[in-house]
Amino acid sequence: MSDAITGGCLCGRIHYRIDKPPRLVCHCHCRLCQLAGGALFLTWATFDAAAFHLTAGEPAIHESSALGRRHFCADCGTPLMMTMTDDNIRVDVTLASLDEPDRFPAQHNIWVGSRRSAAKGFDSALPSHLDEPEG
Repeated sequence: MSDAITGGCLCGRIHYRIDKPPRLVCHCHCRLCQLAGGALFLTWATFDAAAFHLTAGEPAIHESSALGRRHFCADCGTPLMMTMTDDNIRVDVTLASLDEPDRFPAQHNIWVGSRRSAAKGFDSALPSHLDEPEG
């Protein structure tokens, strides 16, 4: 495992580098993440925005709510990151888009009020938060 944190999309058009480890890693069970990822939940790693650098390509952006912006590859559809209009100091990056996604284990389940039946019990030992997101 190298010290560099790198990642990108399925087709290889978009690449990024992150210079600091994540502040937090969590499984998000909100309905917006389910729809955006086409999955039961998305796992996000929260990084300092100043440490995040695109090294190739430019993601498309979908404003999924009044606050949330979801960044993805327009060619292959890979969900890459999420930013908030009211918070420019952090960026949430999809853990699966990292080149080494096993490097950072999840620490929390969030927005579990929308958790699907098939995901109940998944990582149940982790702390869980019920609130619904704005993004």
